[in-house]
Amino acid sequence: MSDSELAQWLYEGALAVSEGRREDARRLLMQVLERDEQNEQAWLWLSGAVDDPADQQIALENVLAINPNNAAALAGLEWLREHGQGVSAAPSAVATMPQDRSGPWVPPPPYDENEVVEIACWQCQATLYSVAPFCWQCNTPVHACNNCAFRDDPRCKPLQGLTNPLAWAAVNECPWWRPVPLR
Repeated sequence: MSDSELAQWLYEGALAVSEGRREDARRLLMQVLERDEQNEQAWLWLSGAVDDPADQQIALENVLAINPNNAAALAGLEWLREHGQGVSAAPSAVATMPQDRSGPWVPPPPYDENEVVEIACWQCQATLYSVAPFCWQCNTPVHACNNCAFRDDPRCKPLQGLTNPLAWAAVNECPWWRPVPLR
């Protein structure tokens, strides 16, 4: 079994989750996990491919067992908890959304897509450029809510149909996406 085959299954599984082909996604991601049970990304994507909240919780907890600082897994467990999906124990470091945002979402001015900004990957903190489609180190999508300057603002996400924190980690076509420059 080569690393390229595992990477291909992971990519196809993530794509299947993004396209709503959950059964295909589960099959592909389980193939990855049967060969590499410590694959953080496979567990994370699997949490979006299973239907049962208890299975989602298990997958997210497996992500946190591998990487306790995984923001998407922490947000996913928080979402399950907030929506009464039976999450039992709360991780101590769960990131909370600020609740002081008031008023309707006011879109920012247009962003120059040709502007290249150096940013840090939200997943692994690798330095990368805002025009890259995926992080060179962990293969996480760059154009995702978790890499956006409006990451903590809950008002824009429902307008794009991104109501689940797991979707925030996926590639999206939000016209309001803004990279967070390195400081």
